[in-house]
Amino acid sequence: MKIALSGYYGFDNAGDEALLSAITSSIKRIRPAADFVVFSGNPAKTSALHGIRSVYHKNPWHVFRELLGADLLISGGGSIFQDITSARSLPYYISVVALAKLLSKPVIFYAQGVGPINRDLSKSLMRAVGNQVDIITLRDEDSRQFLWDLGVTSPPLLVTADPVFSLEPEPADQARVESLLKHIPENTKPLVGVAVRQWKALEGYQESLARLLDGLAARGYRILFIPMAFPDDVSESRRVADLMREEAYVLDEHLKSQEHLALISHLDLMVAMRLHALIFSASRGIPFAGISYDPKVASFLKLFNLSPLPLDYQEMQGQVDALLTDANLQNRISTRAKDMRRLSEQNAHLALSLVKTED
Repeated sequence: MKIALSGYYGFDNAGDEALLSAITSSIKRIRPAADFVVFSGNPAKTSALHGIRSVYHKNPWHVFRELLGADLLISGGGSIFQDITSARSLPYYISVVALAKLLSKPVIFYAQGVGPINRDLSKSLMRAVGNQVDIITLRDEDSRQFLWDLGVTSPPLLVTADPVFSLEPEPADQARVESLLKHIPENTKPLVGVAVRQWKALEGYQESLARLLDGLAARGYRILFIPMAFPDDVSESRRVADLMREEAYVLDEHLKSQEHLALISHLDLMVAMRLHALIFSASRGIPFAGISYDPKVASFLKLFNLSPLPLDYQEMQGQVDALLTDANLQNRISTRAKDMRRLSEQNAHLALSLVKTED
């Protein structure tokens, strides 16, 4: 059985690389003989990191050849079907799906987070091609409703959970993280992780966040900035850290997905803009607060009955204080994450149900 995977792979984004690891490992647990090919922005890096054969995602001949020999196309997960970050990305990803359907291949949208989609062309492409897909699984109810309102109604629209909930760190990942943490002084103090990214529409949040983190540091917390997209997020991390009066640490290391999971399991709180920093935290039972730069962040927080952090400092501080004093929060997160882990495993079973051939 050969499975092709299309997504935002090969770009050093910890969340998307975690998705690739989670998708392939979930399928391998069910079908150990499954063979994969990944459409990647950096095939050599993807193959080295994941041990999976990869081809360049923008080489049309390679993509055509691999789809021609595939038994299934998995599109996603992640947030590839949106047109906020780029006008070109959605037409590209939907064209891969359209090509697979022209070749009569089964296709699943795998735990996608869909939207925002604002351009008329993007909406038309999404509606036309989305209705040809065999199964669509989505990571939140907002994405399901968005597709339904857009007119994607033919395939089953099933709300499951992000595949990353099924991912686990290995002992080697824990060992590397413990080695890194030894370089942060006063390791008996509680640790707050911070995962930020540059986002023009939220310009000015940096000052409020820096004041919040100063307050936490003054109360005995260590502050660790964790770039989830390396090295892109390092400069924004340093920008916020430089606004602080108290000491903070910026992790200037490229971590694998499972190493990020292992690191986040050592935190006492995560404050993040990056969606998968929040998902990693939830999956490890770590309390978290999210700054919503995109509807996908607010949608995820809603799953845990949480609201995005206000950008006003006083309101931001009040919400974080409420999280830190909620004695039952960690237990609620762990219980909900257990349900999400079970739902995330459904994605692999649904994907494999589309494959008619036997191993």
